[in-house]
Amino acid sequence: MFKQLIPDLLAGKFICAYTDHDAFHYLSDGQNFAEVDDYLAKIGLKLSTTRHGGAFFCAHIDINSEEKKAAKATFKDIKHNLRPLVGFLDLLMRTMQRDELLVAGALIEVNQMMTVIDGNPSFRNELQSLANQASITDSTDRRRLGKLLEKFKSSGYLNLVNPEREIYCVTGKIEYIQQVIEFLMEYGEVREVEETDTPQTGGLF
Repeated sequence: MFKQLIPDLLAGKFICAYTDHDAFHYLSDGQNFAEVDDYLAKIGLKLSTTRHGGAFFCAHIDINSEEKKAAKATFKDIKHNLRPLVGFLDLLMRTMQRDELLVAGALIEVNQMMTVIDGNPSFRNELQSLANQASITDSTDRRRLGKLLEKFKSSGYLNLVNPEREIYCVTGKIEYIQQVIEFLMEYGEVREVEETDTPQTGGLF
């Protein structure tokens, strides 16, 4: 398991109970966590967890000038390229009338969601707007919704647990994006590289 985990962590993957149960269970053991963390420390990295322990990921121990530039670029990417995610999560909660959809392990039933959207012009407009933000140009709302879900699945925020019934599961990475959003809301624009402070939330990068 150790040899399988290291490449995934170095590649920037988030390990949670809903994407890789065995690996998540392995890292949840204190001794295994320490062994992986010790290994990563040799190359200036550390094993971190999201605030509520929903996912493990790899982060830098010390942030130098180059890594600050990378952090700034990542925040910019989240603010501009992943902005549809925030709107989509809001649309999810309102169409499904379930606040717990922002919790790892929550299930999203596509057919149920689409039925609600079809019956509400406001939701349809929001879906089309989100699709435009994500550069999705499909002609039907059903295809737009499918492409959005696939986009966030590819980004690691969702996992398709039942392809036949089109049921997705929210992954532990949702905790990560929540921390980043909170940081951006508190501090606004990321300052110039020389002045940038990294968020003290267990290491986002």
